[in-house]
Amino acid sequence: MTYQDLPDDIRTTPLTDAAVQADVVDLMVGIDERRAGAVGLMVCDDGDRGIQPIVVTDLPEGAGEDELLRLLDLVLPFVGERDGALLVGRGRRRGLLPTDHDRRWHRATVEACSRHGVRLLGFHLASPDGVAPMPHPLEAA
Repeated sequence: MTYQDLPDDIRTTPLTDAAVQADVVDLMVGIDERRAGAVGLMVCDDGDRGIQPIVVTDLPEGAGEDELLRLLDLVLPFVGERDGALLVGRGRRRGLLPTDHDRRWHRATVEACSRHGVRLLGFHLASPDGVAPMPHPLEAA
């Protein structure tokens, strides 16, 4: 599937289905952003509907979790105050198999969302090869 497969009523559709999440990440994080290692955040409301995409493209290659946490610590308090949720897409130059770096970013995102009381709907890797979800943490499964 691709963003061209999104339902017509996407503004009122909760982003809880993995296929719809992947399509939203596909739309939010373009090919150039993927190659640059951008991170895309879809801020969602209390009904898990996407309300505001945020794409950060100026993260240095190989940026650590501290760079990601600075961004999340800016956004998540606002989202948590409104009982919202978050969908994350991480740009990759190529490939969709998670690296240790991806796992650290995923873990940092899970912990930051938990700390701020925000539901993490999904964390996806996005490369020119496609979009693939990271597995949910064991304690959430």
